[in-house]
Amino acid sequence: MRKPLLLLSLAVMLGGPTATARSLSPAEALGRVTGQSVSRSTASASVAPVMTVGQADAPALYVFNRPEGGWMIVSADDVAIPLVGYSESGSIDPADLPDNFKGWLDLCADGIRMASDFGAEPYSRSVSRAGDPREPIAPLVATRWDQGAPYNTFCPKSSGRPTYTGCVATAMAQVMKYHNWPDKVAENANLSYKWNNETLTEDFSNYEFDWASMTDTYTYGQYTETQADAVAKLMQACGYSLRMRYASDASAAYQEQVGNALVSYFRYDLDIHNEFRSFHTTDEWEQMVYDNLKNCGPMVYWGGAHCFVCDGYDKDGYFHFNWGWSGLGDGYFSLSMLKPSSLGTGGGTGDYTSNQGALLGIKPSTGADSPRRYTFCIDDLTNAYAGNTYFNIHGTFVNRSPYTVSGEFIYQIFSEDGSKKISTSTVVSPVCRNWGIDIVTGNTVTARSMMAKISGLPDGTYRVYPAVRIDGEEYNFQCPPTVAGYVLITVKSGQIVESSIPKAGDLIVENIDTHGDFYIDSSVKISGVARFTGRAETSTAVKAVLLNPDKSVRAYSNSNITLDFSPEGTPFEFVTDWFYDKGLSVDPGEWTFAIAMVENGAYTMLGTCPVTVNSRVPKPTYKSPITVSVANAEAVDPNDIKVSVSVEGLTGVVYRDFELRVFQSGFLGTVVAKKTVPVYVSAGRTATETVSLSLPKAVAGQRYYVVAVVNNAGKEEYVTAGNVYFTIGDTSGITDIEADGNAPVEYFNIQGMPVNADNLTPGIYIRRQGGNVTKIRIR
Repeated sequence: MRKPLLLLSLAVMLGGPTATARSLSPAEALGRVTGQSVSRSTASASVAPVMTVGQADAPALYVFNRPEGGWMIVSADDVAIPLVGYSESGSIDPADLPDNFKGWLDLCADGIRMASDFGAEPYSRSVSRAGDPREPIAPLVATRWDQGAPYNTFCPKSSGRPTYTGCVATAMAQVMKYHNWPDKVAENANLSYKWNNETLTEDFSNYEFDWASMTDTYTYGQYTETQADAVAKLMQACGYSLRMRYASDASAAYQEQVGNALVSYFRYDLDIHNEFRSFHTTDEWEQMVYDNLKNCGPMVYWGGAHCFVCDGYDKDGYFHFNWGWSGLGDGYFSLSMLKPSSLGTGGGTGDYTSNQGALLGIKPSTGADSPRRYTFCIDDLTNAYAGNTYFNIHGTFVNRSPYTVSGEFIYQIFSEDGSKKISTSTVVSPVCRNWGIDIVTGNTVTARSMMAKISGLPDGTYRVYPAVRIDGEEYNFQCPPTVAGYVLITVKSGQIVESSIPKAGDLIVENIDTHGDFYIDSSVKISGVARFTGRAETSTAVKAVLLNPDKSVRAYSNSNITLDFSPEGTPFEFVTDWFYDKGLSVDPGEWTFAIAMVENGAYTMLGTCPVTVNSRVPKPTYKSPITVSVANAEAVDPNDIKVSVSVEGLTGVVYRDFELRVFQSGFLGTVVAKKTVPVYVSAGRTATETVSLSLPKAVAGQRYYVVAVVNNAGKEEYVTAGNVYFTIGDTSGITDIEADGNAPVEYFNIQGMPVNADNLTPGIYIRRQGGNVTKIRIR
């Protein structure tokens, strides 16, 4: 039985409607950046990418170099933002890429793959940034340092071979050079630790770095020994302070501990703190990163297991990364490549967002330090148990601060609405040695019992928040946007009689419409709006169901449908086959239709509407031949061939796939392109679906034709009256110069969104007039 098809509810970024996210050819991927055909919009870039990231049959990213200098990274699947990253200078050499740059690309590719596997809809204009009020920040870090010579001069050797400084140390050193701080290393910086069966020791106490001798770049033969030693000593200090695990292929350290080293040895402000992308909404995260750039300066940023520097921002919402590889790959990248809901509630292992983090607040100490900042996180709450006056919470708790701290786990008790703190209870049973006295940085406690005695509360309902107390101060846990972060308890006669973990918000389906096509044993098209009352976007699987008068489930769809929910409401439309009726018949008449979430066999109704179920209709039929047409058939753009399929319903409800096949005229039997088009149409109506095909190798003047084919019980049947011919046009733009001169001028930002030409602020834009497309910079 065919799975339900989730149809696109919002337009693809500068593209026409399509049914599902899909892989793109290099030409199509480039075309999405400006919404123009590739031959017109990217005349300065080769259509052949220099690098493809992903699987052979499922590319995720294409990397293009431009002849005039610069490069672009574009999505190879329309589930993601069109432009992932770019630079106005340099080029990408796949054979010589920074490990952290490659790691970032792999992280992006994993996110695209997971979103595509999850069934996410295409990236839409609605999630692109429009009218960004934030001012651009030019790249702050002037250095373009690396990990090899001369930076690793004082790094230890492994089996006689030089080792690398490590991406964490290089990122840390470049941020320190930006501040030219410290003027003098702390007195306690006698650094020593075990490595590779030996002890690495270097006393940096009161050491003064030679900031003035450090140069922005180090090209072989163009620097002095003094200049080389100055930067190498800084790199050594960074590495030793992090207890770097040096190796001749790649050196590694915990990026989350950079803050501790900066505060403990290099006299940076105590406001330094780790933050993690998955604990914030997209808008919150981007604003935090931007505010840090504006108020503190560059930051150590990480994605997955790789570390680099974030030091700038352009007006289109892209952040500048310095990869610490002699400037290679430095450029602007999107932090919001995917729709926030693309990977479902909370994301998961390998999630593009959950592996991102940053060390914020890096600035020299002024002697009047801010209070020390801690980052304690709850990944999830799994269970809550109550008995008499004792209470337990199970979940995943993490100290993600830069420091190991001495403290105790506590419960904060608030009023039911969270507006008033009532009291605090201390955990009386130790969870483990790391959650009693020393709370170790990076330590995770999973599904452990946090038992506390809660007494003296009047009858009522209360919120209980896990927290940590350090030196008399209480610190709350951060939670992902989809986790409430507290437990509700009910107290009667001094006893805790009930406990529950609340949701972070309610999933609601509104404006449900079945389009009047409810016929027994026929497919049904359903539309509506999916809303989440929490503060973030999320996705979940639902079923279409029919309810009895007592609201119990009478019948349900065989397959799950994944819907995106957002605070503002996300429109959706899907088609499902007829319901499985659990052995109970569904008779014609008035019923209640519902969208439901199913957990452990229990149905939760998210939205309902009344429906009239009609009697079974004859076998679905449609008028044959169907109509297939090609837009501008005498001069089509080979990278954007618009083909429309129109089907007139005769009886019943038709829901089936029509396969378009393209042949070159005169070359019989060879299919050069094909695409499946699902069509839903009921009796007496006509449905038209338009798709885009691509023939990137086609030459102007060549003639092709397209036909439509269906599969009937394993037998192919042609359903077009004949061949529908079209001719490849000349898309060079030369013959259109005169016409283009009279065409209106349009401007787009680098994300492909139209902007008002009267209010252009400094930055990079795409200028389009007729068929001529150029990139311009406003200064």
